[in-house]
Amino acid sequence: MAEVTKKYAVVTGANKGIGFEVCRQLATQGITVVLTARNEKRGLEAVEKLKASSLSGSIIFHQLDVTDLASIASLAEFIKSQFGKLDILVNNAGIGGVTVDSNAIRAVAGAAGETGAGVNWTEVVIQTYDSAAECFQTNYYGAKRTAEALLPLLQLSDSPRIVNVSSLLGKLKNLPNVWAKGVLSDVENLTEERIDQVLNEFLKDFKEGCLEAKGWSGAYMVSKAAMNAYTRILAKKYPSFQINSVCPGYVKTDINFNTGYLTVEEGAESLVRLAVLPDDGPSGLFFDRKEVSSVDESSSMAETPKRYAVVTGSNKGIGFEVCRQLAAQGITVVLTARDEKRGLEAVEKLKASSLSGSVIFHQLDVADSATVATLAEFIKSQFGKLDILVNNAGVSGITVDRESLKASPGAASETGGSKTNLSEIKMIQTYDLAAECLQINYYGAKRTTEALLPLLQLSDSPRIVNVTSSLGKLENIPDEWVKGVLSDAENLTEDKIDQLLNEFLKDFKEGSLEAKGWPKYNGAYIISKAALNAYTRILAKKYPSFRINSVCPGYVNTDINFNTGHMTVEEAAEGLVKLALLADDGPSGCFFERKEVSSF
Repeated sequence: MAEVTKKYAVVTGANKGIGFEVCRQLATQGITVVLTARNEKRGLEAVEKLKASSLSGSIIFHQLDVTDLASIASLAEFIKSQFGKLDILVNNAGIGGVTVDSNAIRAVAGAAGETGAGVNWTEVVIQTYDSAAECFQTNYYGAKRTAEALLPLLQLSDSPRIVNVSSLLGKLKNLPNVWAKGVLSDVENLTEERIDQVLNEFLKDFKEGCLEAKGWSGAYMVSKAAMNAYTRILAKKYPSFQINSVCPGYVKTDINFNTGYLTVEEGAESLVRLAVLPDDGPSGLFFDRKEVSSVDESSSMAETPKRYAVVTGSNKGIGFEVCRQLAAQGITVVLTARDEKRGLEAVEKLKASSLSGSVIFHQLDVADSATVATLAEFIKSQFGKLDILVNNAGVSGITVDRESLKASPGAASETGGSKTNLSEIKMIQTYDLAAECLQINYYGAKRTTEALLPLLQLSDSPRIVNVTSSLGKLENIPDEWVKGVLSDAENLTEDKIDQLLNEFLKDFKEGSLEAKGWPKYNGAYIISKAALNAYTRILAKKYPSFRINSVCPGYVNTDINFNTGHMTVEEAAEGLVKLALLADDGPSGCFFERKEVSSF
């Protein structure tokens, strides 16, 4: 097996607090981390403290003052000679830019809230011109000059990442100066020179004693707004990099006299997540902890993070109703369909309802890798993450005589599908229909999932719901070998599922399905759903932080069974939506019949 490529990271301002914890978490992932600090003694002590932990990666100290060009050049030369490249840069070094009355801040700490927004900082801080200028030099120019010095080494990495530690206070809603807000929000015309212009104007107005009159907030807020703007510029300039800014949350550290509510471990998690983003992860975005946020929104600082969902095959039936129910809960839903006209008509129909969330259409044919890739790119550019994927698209794999289906005794039962006597129904299953059924029902769900996994990994609560059927239960497959492969949860692999599906198609082509013990009627549909159930278990094991389940919605009155079902689409969709909104400690890797866990 090829050796895993070594990765190297630099974390600035890392002898304590969030930076220190970022070093620890990166090193536990086997990454070699250069811990930097202005004070050599404190930096070396921090490294010794980390070395006492059981870390798979190594920690090295190098002195760095981000306001000193010679110090930055020395660090760059050290990395070049020692490692020859750099994979991760975390620009964490920062200062408050004020002097603080510690007793006063502790007195108001109770009003801080979970974001720190409750503190009236004007009552507890003193800001001088020199402290403001130093704040800009450290928080913005320090990060910028460090990034510029290390960019040539980052360009030698296969997966370059830059994480700029920012703050919610740097959102443009906290910047009353209309001119500055306009400059920093004008993404198309944003340049480093224009950021310089904003910072210079602030210092000029400070010196002239007219900050309040000109609508400025504090130096710290302006420095972080500048950092967010620089992140967007840099991401545009280096499209092969993943470059993002992040507010780690209101963390209990020295900078706020330990009035924060989050631990450094919790704060660091958000930074590390961005430092190890997949190659197709987002870039040029601002994250509020682990959620993508807008730098120029005008809504409350404590707003509920937006959630985004994709539902495949959703221009009608159960998928359509799932879109409606999710949007009714304030979720932004991407309704997908092969047919663009029908998809757009479905969206217009939903928009006529009173929904708290929004519904957007995007064309998708799950059997076409190109359209799957286009959808993934759309979600990445529009939302930066995905929270919910409902793999609902499916076909029956047969042509059916409608009258014989309606006349079947099973069609009159409440459970429908699993009770229907398939031998009484006139159905035609061709090889081409069977192959198409496997391509859509199993491989379509799989390729859609694989394309969207990197975006789901950016969610705080990723959910995947695979719509299957009670017909896919192993009790409906006579062949003991097939049953054995799919029931062996410990040794189940995607390769084994492929082998099984290929064997099915081979036996179909040879006319030996019944002789080999495959389902006699509607075989491709049954096998495709059994395969999707198996894939659900594999995926849940591979991604333990996700909630991934498969579900039979019941015998529903839809086109796929020629409207012989007894359940409404509203009733059926409830089971899917329940799984899409599972709690973080909910089940994963299970099969549900409607709302109840069942056996595979």
